[in-house]
Amino acid sequence: MLKSVLKSDAGTAVLTWMLRGYLRLLLATIRVEQRVDPAAAAMLETGKPFLAAFWHNRLGLIAAGWSRGRPLAMLHSPHGDGRMLGKALAAFVSRPIEGSTRRNPGSALRGMMRALNDGIPVGITPDGPRGPRMRCQPGVVEAARICGVPVIPVACSSRPRFQARSWDRFLVPLPFTRGIVVFGPPIDVTEAAADREGFRLRIEEALNRVTDEADRALGLEPIPPAAAKPAAKRGTAP
Repeated sequence: MLKSVLKSDAGTAVLTWMLRGYLRLLLATIRVEQRVDPAAAAMLETGKPFLAAFWHNRLGLIAAGWSRGRPLAMLHSPHGDGRMLGKALAAFVSRPIEGSTRRNPGSALRGMMRALNDGIPVGITPDGPRGPRMRCQPGVVEAARICGVPVIPVACSSRPRFQARSWDRFLVPLPFTRGIVVFGPPIDVTEAAADREGFRLRIEEALNRVTDEADRALGLEPIPPAAAKPAAKRGTAP
């Protein structure tokens, strides 16, 4: 049903308008607590650029969790649902960037570089747009390394909330609720070329750690990551 609606320009426009209205109601009624690592706080205060990494299932919370008035660029999928969310968030996010680190990465990187050069941090979902849930893909490591900026793990949570039965267990915050956002320590990836897999795992573990912290702070059971994909086996010479 939703996919058929998103194929229509009129349907997408209506859904975008409804989502913007819902986000305005949410921002007007939610009470958000912030927990910020000191090193991350220093970067936020000085305006140094960075990649803000958060899981795909927290996309609905980022507008409420991010400090109002603080600029943020957002990388979103070029697919119908990603484009709709990007348009809806345009009222709250300074600069939507259409693209993906897995599909058309050149366009995505150029948009990210422009935002970072302008001093605007870029939000990215390392497990999006297709998953597996809460498993970091290598694209975020390469993007941060090429752009020359650190990765800050960010997690948002709210209570009460609605949890969708989607691949990522997408979370929809409810109005008149309580929220929390957690900023973890920055992760420097300048040496990632020598150990890409190690840095990928480091970002994944840090992001799951702050996400669990955000959920537990509100008395919620954390959402577990999807099972990790088995490592590809190398062929042996005959």
